[in-house]
Amino acid sequence: MPNSHKRTFSLFSALLVLVIASIACSSSTNLKTANDVSSPSYETCEGFVNAENLGGGADPVGLIHRARVIPIDSIPGLADSGATANCLIELFKTIDGDDSPVPGDSITISLVQFESREIALNLYNSTLAAAILTREQVGDLAEILQGVVGEYSYLMDIKTGGVGAIIVFVSGSTFVSMSSTSDAENNALLDGQQLVDSAQGIQSRIP
Repeated sequence: MPNSHKRTFSLFSALLVLVIASIACSSSTNLKTANDVSSPSYETCEGFVNAENLGGGADPVGLIHRARVIPIDSIPGLADSGATANCLIELFKTIDGDDSPVPGDSITISLVQFESREIALNLYNSTLAAAILTREQVGDLAEILQGVVGEYSYLMDIKTGGVGAIIVFVSGSTFVSMSSTSDAENNALLDGQQLVDSAQGIQSRIP
C-alpha cells in the first residue's frame, strides 16, 4: 500500500477512535437541551443539528445535545492533512440524567472541514475502501449502500456486536461521518434509513 494510502487509513482510524472515545468522555458544562438553536458554525460546532431537525422519526423528548470543538492537533496526522476545523456532536438519552449515552439511544456526528474538496474526497474514497473490506470480512451481517445522500456518500449497516449503522459523505470540503450504535438487541436511536434522512438534513445546513 502506498504511503499516502497508509496515512489516509491511519487518519480514518484516528477519526473512528475519536468518535468511539467521545461516548465515554463527559463534560457536563457542554450539555444542553437538544432543541437549542443557533446558526451552523465550525467555530462553536453548534447549529448543525438539534432534536427537532434530527429527522428519521427520533423522539426528541429527553434527548441531550453535546457539541465540542476538537483541536486539530490532538489527532495524529490530522493537522498535516489540511484540516481546518473539527467538530464532534452527540445526541443521546441518558440513564438517571447523567451525561453518559444509553446504548442504542445515541447518535454521534463528526464533521471535519479541509482546505479543499479534493482532500475530503481522498479521505472518503479510502474509508469506502475500508468499509468494503469490512463487508467482505463479515459477510451478510453487513450491508453497504452507496449514493444515499449524493454521489460521494455511503451507508454501512452492521448487524452485530452493537456496531449499528454509519453513514459517510462529503459536502463541499467537509468530510462527515454519522453513527447510530445499537444495544445488545440491535435496537438503535436511528436505523439505516432514518440515519439517511437525518444526514440529508445535516447536509443542507453545512456552510
